[in-house]
Amino acid sequence: MDLRSVASLYESAESLGAPVASVHLDTTHDDRLRATRIEHRWRALREGLAEHGCDEATLTVLDKAVGGVPDLPGPQGESVFAADGRLLGVHTLAAPPSRDHASLLPVPDALALVIDLDHQLPHVVVAVDGYGADVDAFPVSAEQPDTRRTFHGTTLHVAGLLADGPVTGVTRRRREGAWADIADQVARDVLAAVREVGARMVVVTGDAGALESLRDRVSPAFSAPGDVPPDLVLITGGRPSAGDPAALAALRRSVDAALRDAATAHHRAALERFRGDLARHRAAEGVTATAGAFARGRATALLLAADRDHDPRLYASAADPRALATQAPALDGDPTAFAGQAGALLLRSAVAAGAEFSEIPTPHQVPDGAGALLR
Repeated sequence: MDLRSVASLYESAESLGAPVASVHLDTTHDDRLRATRIEHRWRALREGLAEHGCDEATLTVLDKAVGGVPDLPGPQGESVFAADGRLLGVHTLAAPPSRDHASLLPVPDALALVIDLDHQLPHVVVAVDGYGADVDAFPVSAEQPDTRRTFHGTTLHVAGLLADGPVTGVTRRRREGAWADIADQVARDVLAAVREVGARMVVVTGDAGALESLRDRVSPAFSAPGDVPPDLVLITGGRPSAGDPAALAALRRSVDAALRDAATAHHRAALERFRGDLARHRAAEGVTATAGAFARGRATALLLAADRDHDPRLYASAADPRALATQAPALDGDPTAFAGQAGALLLRSAVAAGAEFSEIPTPHQVPDGAGALLR
């Protein structure tokens, strides 16, 4: 994925020059007691942040932001960032983070947010029946840091259930009428939606006859020479109404599964490329070599495993994202030097370098679950 989508988060934090509290939490609301459990888990993270010196104004801002979206069915998580009593960003994730965690560092720890974004593709969802069609186009972006909650990826499929919360960038085209009368216009709507968000996948659900008819109309355009065409995926289900939570949740599950399959294929391809480049001495593996590649300005892509429970620590400079070291003495003389988990600090260097990112799928045999492609 392109890390420019989260660059503004780091820029906002740098402009404040204050420690950044980064919170990543499972906020799935699957029963009546879940909100209480989320509150208890947030309190535990809050106490940890306070013990590490987080100021009360920043904690109060987080108190107001943390908690997820009760009306959002299915799995969800959130990444929340705050510093100096200000909210830098609050993002609903399409899937919970691998574990609840919070950190207080001179820079954001955005790895959980990036992992979630890396599982998304810009895509179009088409739901048809005998009475009409809905065409929804979904970009993938973390948006600008803002005090408003942002939603990206598949969480937007249930936007009709949300009491509030922006759906910036999402386009809905709705057509009503007998399929024979609207089929050509729906096909044009799909092609326009694909162009609008640069869709890599078109997911179609609904009436079987309409599905085949729509595929016949759009497939020739997808096979035309030029850009790589999006995948066309047919899924079971129907055209849900905004007032049917069960149908909307079922649609989300189906689209999530299609996106997971696509992300898995992409991650495996990136890992194979990494292994090939490693054999040609055009890649680095392990935290030490990867940090060195970014410090020397040679890295063009960062690969990280999502499971970083045993992540080694690195030393970094708050003033220079390229300054990374495995030992504190290497940064002697830098008054802004600090230590943190390798994943968060490597990601910060990758964002500053304009590098690409890909998750390393499990199981893997990459030392430290970290690597880089080299220029």
